[in-house]
Amino acid sequence: MAARIRQLKGNMSRREALRRMGALAVGALGAQRAVKTAFAEDAAPPNILLLVADDLGYGDLGCYGAKDISTPNIDAFAQQGVRLTQFYVSTPLCAPMRVSMMTGRYPLRTNLSHNPNFKDPQDGLSPDEITIAEVLKKEGYVTGLVGKWHLGYGAKFRPRRQGFDEYFGFLSGWADYYKHTYREETKWMFLNDEPHDEEGYMTELLAKHAIAFLERRRDDRFFLEVAFNAPHLPDQAPSEYMKRSRRGVYGAMVECLDDNIGKILKHVKRLGLDKRTLVLFVSDNGAEDRGSNEPLSGGKGGLREGGIRVPFIGRWPGRIPAGGVCEEMAVSMDIFATIAAVADAELPKQKVIDGKNIMAVLEGKAKSPHEILFWAHAGQAAVRRGRWKLLRETKGKNALYDLAADVGEKNDLAEEKPELVEDLSGKLDRWLTEMRR
Repeated sequence: MAARIRQLKGNMSRREALRRMGALAVGALGAQRAVKTAFAEDAAPPNILLLVADDLGYGDLGCYGAKDISTPNIDAFAQQGVRLTQFYVSTPLCAPMRVSMMTGRYPLRTNLSHNPNFKDPQDGLSPDEITIAEVLKKEGYVTGLVGKWHLGYGAKFRPRRQGFDEYFGFLSGWADYYKHTYREETKWMFLNDEPHDEEGYMTELLAKHAIAFLERRRDDRFFLEVAFNAPHLPDQAPSEYMKRSRRGVYGAMVECLDDNIGKILKHVKRLGLDKRTLVLFVSDNGAEDRGSNEPLSGGKGGLREGGIRVPFIGRWPGRIPAGGVCEEMAVSMDIFATIAAVADAELPKQKVIDGKNIMAVLEGKAKSPHEILFWAHAGQAAVRRGRWKLLRETKGKNALYDLAADVGEKNDLAEEKPELVEDLSGKLDRWLTEMRR
């Protein structure tokens, strides 16, 4: 600065030099403030967008190997962030997996390790549980949910009682894509706390309301979950997608889902929010027979890999390197812990939180924080440690698989490694005992 001032003095009057010097100082101060503001924005907790598919199989996306379904938007999204190849859900069933995302806890620790009974207004996620929406509201986030809830039908269980400021969607486990009805022609669609309906194909309606939320809350720090019901039953798809699908109605539903996720992500970019928004994408469990879990075996409702290993993608420009593929083990409870961490929020001290912050894993800076994971569902149980998975599909019978060499779980090595079976079986039994307390 001193050298610059001296040069100005040599070429003009003292008054002009002082005027120029003052302008330079103001400009420098403005630039300094701009740098500080940019730094503050970069360092500030991000917006969070959580995209959830329903019954989407491990092999149903192009970026996960699908050859007969076109998913260019999700594939491009994966190239912009990191794709996990060993991401698990806590349970191969809709509601309990959502419980794990919402609370960061194994569903067996809560009162909802099953799909709630739509005929029972007292069946739902206990208000005593602390949801990620409640955690984020304390940090000043505006919270929104668009789509499937499935954590209780009674008034006390609904989204606006569980931490969400805004809600559009359906309370049920699935809905007719056009009539928007559930079993017995029951309509469970709501706009905030009021029953609501409007014309349209459900996947497109959910994207429309998600985009409207982004428009309304573009200047707020927000958490938005968009919980699609696609490609869950019933098999229904718009005719334009049926014409181009190479895998029938199921493929058409997935391609429609892809297009509408693309619309949401493009809107995030159009609003200039992409660099300060953490976007996570996950499926709630593996596919049924209509979908593909290749190269995994099994599917929804079972504890083979096809039921519990699902697509997961994370994107946060500037924090998560683009084009990454991560083979570290993670689980749906981690979504709660990770979101809380990036929001600079404290985890609830009055609850056991099983999830771990995997942000460093997504950034490629750390290994999995999980040494071991457990599952229990419908009389089945399983445990995974490192490359080894013990699977108890039938009471009293343990199978052992080396997932590093046999991801399809075709070769049972239990008889060859009895000591390992005994060790993992004992750990599984102790975990089940803890969950039953």
